[in-house]
Amino acid sequence: MVMALWLAAGAASAQTGRRRPAREAPVRAADRYYQVRPGDTLRRVAGVLQVPPRDLAGVNGLRSPFALRVGQRLRLPPEVPEEVLRTLPSRTQSAAADDGGEARRHRSGVVTLVRVRDQTETTINFTANAPNLRVRVEQMLRARNGTPHIAHPRLVRQLPLISDRFGGRRVMIVSGYRPHRRALGPLPNRHAQGYAVDLRVEGVPSSEVFAFCRTLANVGCGYNPRADYVHIDVRPESEQWTYRARTGTQGDPNVPPEDDGAEVLADAEPL
Repeated sequence: MVMALWLAAGAASAQTGRRRPAREAPVRAADRYYQVRPGDTLRRVAGVLQVPPRDLAGVNGLRSPFALRVGQRLRLPPEVPEEVLRTLPSRTQSAAADDGGEARRHRSGVVTLVRVRDQTETTINFTANAPNLRVRVEQMLRARNGTPHIAHPRLVRQLPLISDRFGGRRVMIVSGYRPHRRALGPLPNRHAQGYAVDLRVEGVPSSEVFAFCRTLANVGCGYNPRADYVHIDVRPESEQWTYRARTGTQGDPNVPPEDDGAEVLADAEPL
C-alpha cells in the first residue's frame, strides 16, 4: 500500500512538472546591442542600460570626448540587467537584415505618425530641426474637436526614440491632447497640458513598447492590455503602471486619471 501511494504521488508530481510552463531562456549581453539615436550621449545611453558610463566606454573602446554617431551599434557590458536586454535588438536578427532579410531599412530620426481616429498619416524627419517640426506633431496630437495644443518638447522627443527602437514602424496615435474635464479631477491632467500621448507601434506587441518605455528617463508609462495601448507622458521622475484587471475601464486605483481607458478609446473612435 505504501509503495502504491509513493508511486502514485511520484506520477502526480511528474504530471504536475510537465504542466509547468517553460521558463524563458536567459538573455546574454553578447547577443544584443544598442543603436545610437539622435541626442544620445554616453551618459544617457549608460543610464538607459543601467550601467556605469566608464564600463560602456571601455567595452566599446571609446575615449574622451566619447563622441557617438547616430546609427552606431554599441556592445553591451555584461552587467546590463536582463529586463533591459529584452528590450534591445538581437544581433542575429540584425545580421539577417544586413544580409538582405525581410526587415526594411530605416533612416534614424524619420518617424511616420498615424492618427487612429481618421487615419491621417504624416512622415517627419526629426533630425532636420525644421522650424515647423513641433507644429506638425501638435497637429497629429490635436483634440477630437480639431483643437491643437502646445506639446511639451520632451514629449515630442520621445517619438523618434520609440520609432527608431522598432525599426521605423508606424507609430499609431490613439489619443493625444484631450481638453480638461473636471470629472477627472480639479486640475488639468497631463493630456490636457500637452504632456501625454497614448499610442501603439504597428506590428509590435504593446507589452514590448511598454517594456521599452520603462527604460526611458523621467517618463510615465502605462500599459492597458485589453485596450492595447501604451500611455507615455513626461514628468520629473519615472513611474510605471498597468491595469490590475484586464478591463480597460475607469476607476482602477492603480491608474492615473489621465490614463482613463474609456476616454482613450472614445478619442480613437472614427469621426
